[in-house]
Amino acid sequence: MKKIFGILVCILLITTTLSATVMAGNEENPELVDELDDTDLDKLDINSVWFYEKSDEPEYLYIAMKIKNLNEKINAIFSVTWFYNGIKYVSGLDTFFYKEKVFRSSVYQRATHQQWKTMPECESIFDIDTNIITWKILKVNIGNPQRDSVLTKTRASAVLGFPSSFLLFLSVDYRDFAPNNITDYGKDYTIKY
Repeated sequence: MKKIFGILVCILLITTTLSATVMAGNEENPELVDELDDTDLDKLDINSVWFYEKSDEPEYLYIAMKIKNLNEKINAIFSVTWFYNGIKYVSGLDTFFYKEKVFRSSVYQRATHQQWKTMPECESIFDIDTNIITWKILKVNIGNPQRDSVLTKTRASAVLGFPSSFLLFLSVDYRDFAPNNITDYGKDYTIKY
């Protein structure tokens, strides 16, 4: 009887661990969920953000951001921030209707143009059909987190870029943040590989 009970407990623990692993870091269970229609510009309206990895590419961290109506013809800045070992990191994307998109990720810096240009670029996908932006980030550029490391204080933003950002001076606020309250954060993400 004790052996059967021990086996059942082990099966329960394994099932719980596997289901938590499968659920973490995907579109169905994202680290960040935002209320839709909380900004007047649906091209900046964040739906959700999730972190994930692939076992055959353990040197990369992926971050996906789903937007209500992703559009290439807008000047905007999309970003996701998190902390690892007490250091703030960022993945960012500048979109322009007149030039190529630039995806970068590294240690968070104040958003000056010169600092942005010094950050390492990363691979990316800008998928209009699914409304998903994906960063493929080399882990060595973000503190080289190892298996079981925890990324904390996750946040995301989508804001108008220059020159459209001047609308903010006219009291028209086309920005979105996830979570909406600046003192809140999304779920932590635990590195798998």
